[in-house]
Amino acid sequence: MPWAYGDGAGLMFVALGKSFDAFESQLRRMAGEDDQIGDALFAFTRPLSGSYFWCPPVSTGNIDLSALSL
Repeated sequence: MPWAYGDGAGLMFVALGKSFDAFESQLRRMAGEDDQIGDALFAFTRPLSGSYFWCPPVSTGNIDLSALSL
């Protein structure tokens, strides 16, 4: 997702998923941790930060944690 604010601009990666596993796997591959081949995107970009956010499931207007295996 591209963004621009004032003098700055960049690219933001936004994704949704059931768990963090797929994201962790993708980030490891991009960084070259599995095969020592970094993603070509890093040739002209520089990651500045990262964040994960968890949104709990909602059912009938209330948080529903019954389906989680805690």
